[in-house]
Amino acid sequence: MNTGSCTPSIPFRSIHRLIQNVLPQLTFSFHRQQAIHADFSGGQITSDAGLLPLRAFDQRHQLSSEFAQLLSDPRQDDRVQHDSRTLLRQRLYQIVAGYEDANDANRLRHDPLLQLVADQDLGHALGSQPTLSRWENSPRARDLVRLNDALLEQFVRVCGESVRQRDEILLDLDSTDDPTYGQQQLSFFNGAYHQHMYHPMLIFERHTGSLLAARLRPGTASSHARIVPMLLRLIPRLQAAFPGVKIQLRGDAGFALPLLYEFCEFFELEYAFGIPANCVFQKRAEPRQKQLKRRYRRTQVPQRSFSSFRHRARSWSHQRRICFKAEHTATGTNLRFLITNLPGRASQIFAFYNDRGECENRIEEFKNGFRADRLSCHRFLANAFRLLLHAAAYNLVNFFRQQLPQPWRSAQIETLRAQLFKIGARVRQTARCIRIHLATGWPFQSLFHQVARAFHTG
Repeated sequence: MNTGSCTPSIPFRSIHRLIQNVLPQLTFSFHRQQAIHADFSGGQITSDAGLLPLRAFDQRHQLSSEFAQLLSDPRQDDRVQHDSRTLLRQRLYQIVAGYEDANDANRLRHDPLLQLVADQDLGHALGSQPTLSRWENSPRARDLVRLNDALLEQFVRVCGESVRQRDEILLDLDSTDDPTYGQQQLSFFNGAYHQHMYHPMLIFERHTGSLLAARLRPGTASSHARIVPMLLRLIPRLQAAFPGVKIQLRGDAGFALPLLYEFCEFFELEYAFGIPANCVFQKRAEPRQKQLKRRYRRTQVPQRSFSSFRHRARSWSHQRRICFKAEHTATGTNLRFLITNLPGRASQIFAFYNDRGECENRIEEFKNGFRADRLSCHRFLANAFRLLLHAAAYNLVNFFRQQLPQPWRSAQIETLRAQLFKIGARVRQTARCIRIHLATGWPFQSLFHQVARAFHTG
C-alpha cells in the first residue's frame, strides 16, 4: 500500500497558464487617473521570504535535521515522494509562518519559498494534507520520547554558552488546558476547567524562554501528573551538561507534591512551590493577620506583610519552610503560602515566585502565537506528536530571536511575522542559481540585511 504522496508533480508554468485561463482579469475604477487591471500572472510570488534567515539559522545548528532523524518512517522507500525530513520542515515552517492547520498545505504546497526551506526542488509540489495527516499518525511512542529528549539536547547545544555565563537554570513548571471538540482519544471532561480537554505539561527555562519538555496528557490528569518522570529525564542531563550550575524550580499550588519536594532535595535543587492553605497554616499566620487588620482600621491604608515558619506534615520526612504573605484591604484578608528551601527573606522568595508570570506569557505565545492547541487528530499519539511539532517550531524561533539585536530578542512571534518573516518576493530560477527579488519598499530592510548576514552559510 502506498502511504506516501502519490499526487503527480505539476510544473509551475502549467499551473500558471491554468489559473490565467480560469480566472479573468479584474478591473478597479476607484483611481482617478487610470483604470487598474489585476490578474494572477505575476509569476512565482511568495509572502514569506523572511523565513530565509531562519532557515539558515536552522541549517547552522541542524535543528530540523536532528528532529527528522529521530522519526521512524514505515513507508516503502521506493514509493515515497516526500521523505520525513521534507514533511517535517514543511510542517515546521508553515507553523512559523502562521499556517498551523494541515489543511493549509493544500493551498501552500506550490509556494516557492516553502519549497526552498523544506529543501524541495523548486516547482515540485510539497506534501498535501492527506500526506501530512498520514505522516502525523505514523510516529510511535518511543519516537515521541526521543523527540522530547531532542528539545533538551538542542537547548544544551544552542544555549549552553549563555547558561554558563549566567551560572543558573530556572525551570518553570506549568500545565495548561487544551480544549477538544471532536472524538479525540483520551479527551475527557475536566471539572476544574469545566470543559472536555487535554491537559499538557510544559517545562520552560525562564532565562532563555526555551521549552525543554512538552507532554500531552489525558483531560482528567491532575496538574502534577507525570512531573517527576519528566524531571528524571531532564535534571540528570542538565547537571551533567552544566556541572556546578545552580538549578531552581518553580510551580503553582498544583505541584504541592511531597514526592516532588523529595526529588528536588535529593538532586540538590532549589525550589519554590505554591501550597494550599489549611487550618494549621492559617493558625500560624493568624497573629500577623490580626495585626494587619488592626493597622488597617487605624490607617485605612492597605496592609501587606511577609513571614515564614517551619512545619512538618505527617507524610513528610522532615520539617520544611513555609513562607506566607498576608494582606488586608477593604475587601478583607488574603493569605498566600509557599513551600521552599530557598534562603532569604520571605518577601524576596515571593518576588522570585511571582516572576512565574513570564512563564504564563510563554504559554500564551506557545498556544496562541504558534497555535499549539490545534490537536484535532483522532489518535492520542498523533496529537502528542503534533504538540511536539509546535514545540519544535516554538524553540526554532526562540533560539533564533536570542541571536537578534535588541530589542528583537523579546519580540513575540506575531511581531516577528509582521516585521521580519512576512516579506513579499518574486522567486526566479536561472541556470546558475535561484534569485529571490524582495519587495523594494519593505520598511525593515536593514534588519533583514543584518540578520541574513549573521546566518549566511555559503
